[in-house]
Amino acid sequence: MRHYNYLSSKIQFRMSTTIINALTALIDFSDAELAEFMEALKPRKLKKNDFMLEAGTICKSMAIINTGGLRYYSITEKGEQSNWFAFEGEWLGDYESFLTQQPSLHFIQALEDTEIFCLSYDDMQKLYSKGIRFERFGRLIAENLFISTERSRHDLANLPADQRYLNLINRYPNILKRIQIQHIATYLGIQPQSLSRIRRNIASKKN
Repeated sequence: MRHYNYLSSKIQFRMSTTIINALTALIDFSDAELAEFMEALKPRKLKKNDFMLEAGTICKSMAIINTGGLRYYSITEKGEQSNWFAFEGEWLGDYESFLTQQPSLHFIQALEDTEIFCLSYDDMQKLYSKGIRFERFGRLIAENLFISTERSRHDLANLPADQRYLNLINRYPNILKRIQIQHIATYLGIQPQSLSRIRRNIASKKN
């Protein structure tokens, strides 16, 4: 990869191709711009069930996942409601809290031992001031997060649970091996028993 030629050995050591590919997937950064971006990212390791964000606190950073996975969820009168999952190469954070610097209503929790790289609000603003490519990258990330959130809300309101389940496993084929069934059930808005029935029905149709 051409970018490795420019980056310092320190950055190369801590950055995987997962992170580099995620940063360059939306914008064709120059080597110098990529190096600046990666210098702004701060590593953080989470153990399984650790929180990146808790409700009532301010989301101070957006995170890109190097290894592992995160769950974005809220607490309703019915209990936990999983809103989204994110895995390697994907960004996650409470973007509204991040932009407004107001307390979040959501939790972000590690589904397994996870390594993330965090971009703080202040560092993001500094990057924006350095060029239009950084501003465009931030806008595209915001748009993608908005689309994902709205699609999740639309699917929950309009699609049957079995179709939402199929959409989820099509997006993340190995998700059943990585997270608890109950988390998938709360994402689908159903009980674990109903999810088990859906899985049996789908399996029987394949046979």
